[in-house]
Amino acid sequence: MKKLIEYLLILTISVIVLGSILGALLDRPIFMSYIYSDSMTPTLNKGDLFFINPFSKSADVGDVIVFNLRGRWTVHRVVGIVERGYITKGDNNVATDQQEGRAPPVSRGNVAGKVIMVGGSPLRIPRIGAYLQKGVSAQTKIILAGLLIVIGALAFTGEEKTHRKKKKKFIKVKFKTLYILASALLLVMLSVSIFVSWQVFSIEYAVTSAGGQREGWYLPGSTFEREIIIKNGNFYPMIYYLEPESSRIAEISETRLELGSQEEKSVKVTINAPKETSLFADKVKVNAYIPVLPKSLIDWLYKINSFAPIFAILFETSVFLGVLYFISGIGNEDILKIRNRRSMLLRQIKMEVFGR
Repeated sequence: MKKLIEYLLILTISVIVLGSILGALLDRPIFMSYIYSDSMTPTLNKGDLFFINPFSKSADVGDVIVFNLRGRWTVHRVVGIVERGYITKGDNNVATDQQEGRAPPVSRGNVAGKVIMVGGSPLRIPRIGAYLQKGVSAQTKIILAGLLIVIGALAFTGEEKTHRKKKKKFIKVKFKTLYILASALLLVMLSVSIFVSWQVFSIEYAVTSAGGQREGWYLPGSTFEREIIIKNGNFYPMIYYLEPESSRIAEISETRLELGSQEEKSVKVTINAPKETSLFADKVKVNAYIPVLPKSLIDWLYKINSFAPIFAILFETSVFLGVLYFISGIGNEDILKIRNRRSMLLRQIKMEVFGR
């Protein structure tokens, strides 16, 4: 029973960590996020890390929700419910987000989830969000998560045996175990190389009657063009797919690009400015893939779902690694034998954490 609890705990932590990293790369909070302003003080302070229930999209007055406000993810409290959605307000703000028509009511489809509350207060870790924002890159987060999973697997699959004559304890690592862990790390690194190339370009502009007087100001109902630069910073070629994330984006000059190593290209985005005056942010999603599969197959899979090419690439790599393992003809042979000088310490840590 305790072993089952251990594995469930590891699985839960892995899902939360990887889900949150994926959300950060896709510019969408999933299980956790952090506060980047003072609008929710003192309930949530700037830099606080908080936890989200992504399966709860319905809210009542008083609930704190995570939602998309004018192209930016925001954490505010529901202070009213109308036919079109929720009226929201930061606890430290004077006015609601919808006052004087600055934004429409928050529809349920724009809600990422509700902030998890414990005893009427949000479940949070103070200030750690500021460090995650400034000190750790998205690529480093994924690598660390992969290493933690591998280290955890080693901690719970390593075999401790006692030498009968000398009574010394050893950890024996079999070739099969090491090969599986190395393969898992390779798949994590392959996923990293794909995900870090995914981008979301936010095109911010103002619609005002004074359009044209400043850069980024446009007249209501006008059409204008903006440029975004797609750059392949990898040392191998990539295939890029561009998609609009707003109905106001009328056209993207190129929706599919093949870029070589360190190559870049400018793409024009045509936007139809709305008739109402306000600040807007339209987004262009850019997904990238390593062309290890036939390009026509990647095109077909991408039309089904943006994650389909990734699963196909990982599946192809897994099959290759499996075939390579069987061709090698090496099975359960011990490849490493390490004297376990710290076995007592490890047992003490397990006792403290898991009670055994």
